[in-house]
Amino acid sequence: DPRLVPVFHMLEQEGLLAEWKGRFGMLGSSGGGFLPSEIVTTSSSGGGGVMGLQQATDLGEDNVTSPPSSAASATDAGDFCQFVEGSRATTFVGVPSMTKLCPEICRIAGIEEINDTKLIGASPKKEGGWSLRVENETVDPEDTFDALVMATHDPSLAAGAIQQIVRAEVVAGGYAEVEDAIEAKDDASLVLNRLQEIAQSLQRVRDNDKLPVYAVSLSYPDGFSNPIKFDAVSIPGSRMVQFLVREDSKPGSIPGYGEMWTAITTSQLASTILERRDISDDEKRHAVAAAVVEEVGQLVAPYHDGDAPEPIHIDVKRWGAAFCSQGLNLKENSIFLAPWRLSICGDFIRDLSAHSNPLEAAAISGLEAGERTASLWAQG
Repeated sequence: DPRLVPVFHMLEQEGLLAEWKGRFGMLGSSGGGFLPSEIVTTSSSGGGGVMGLQQATDLGEDNVTSPPSSAASATDAGDFCQFVEGSRATTFVGVPSMTKLCPEICRIAGIEEINDTKLIGASPKKEGGWSLRVENETVDPEDTFDALVMATHDPSLAAGAIQQIVRAEVVAGGYAEVEDAIEAKDDASLVLNRLQEIAQSLQRVRDNDKLPVYAVSLSYPDGFSNPIKFDAVSIPGSRMVQFLVREDSKPGSIPGYGEMWTAITTSQLASTILERRDISDDEKRHAVAAAVVEEVGQLVAPYHDGDAPEPIHIDVKRWGAAFCSQGLNLKENSIFLAPWRLSICGDFIRDLSAHSNPLEAAAISGLEAGERTASLWAQG
């Protein structure tokens, strides 16, 4: 999206982004080998896209994941977040890591940042503004925030904030219950009804339409990466791992313990394990780790004469609301409730086919939400 170009250039000039010049492509899971992105994108330009090429190559029919609808094409569709397809353009990565990007943007903009806590909820104040409820009591609940921009991958947090608006408006109108206010059939009841619909839709996205993944960090002995011919690959034929990246190939990466690789599981694997009620969260992480270690070992075994070394350290993190199978399908990129100074942004707002990948959708949504919020003060 051309609206993001100046943003990326600004972040690059500030030293927060750098071009990642790696060996990218696709990796077959059953003898297909490594296919560089230059070959994939050139071949796919004749029709069918990367997914069409993937199905035409000999990756093993039984191991090819069927492509879902375009709405969910970021995960389990053969090309993780359209990584290979998008590698025809410049690929940027956060320096020294993506986790430092948001804190550094806040520092440059002079925005106070509160770390090591979690937002539990937000409520509109009678006199205007918002109060926040957070873990660890790092924010005084009596503090007032003039406006609220909710940038989160979890729509239920936004649903809760809108429900708080509804409750406040019901009390202000002198009604005992929400249903009583809506049945009044006046202008206020129409607004409350629409707010209820938005809140319910946001909660529906969280409950039914979010797709999880696990990110698994693998540390291998020195020399593990030397014979491997790629730095980052989408793996269309695997039901376990859909993306594999060598962290040390990224510019400005910080050396860790051993040689660091990151594997992103398929949503299919994550959902299957998370749905198990007979094991604890720790056991689920161990199950994910075991499946990923075995799968990655098989994927890189040809580069190690059939016997890949075991990782010396493993870290497993769950991303419970990583992707959307179906969002709100709105025509705008963000939700803006001006009377309450509330903006909501995320990759789940717009029709999911409107953007090439979730990162673009989230970034454009955030830009729009910020501009709309700023307009409150620009108007005096």
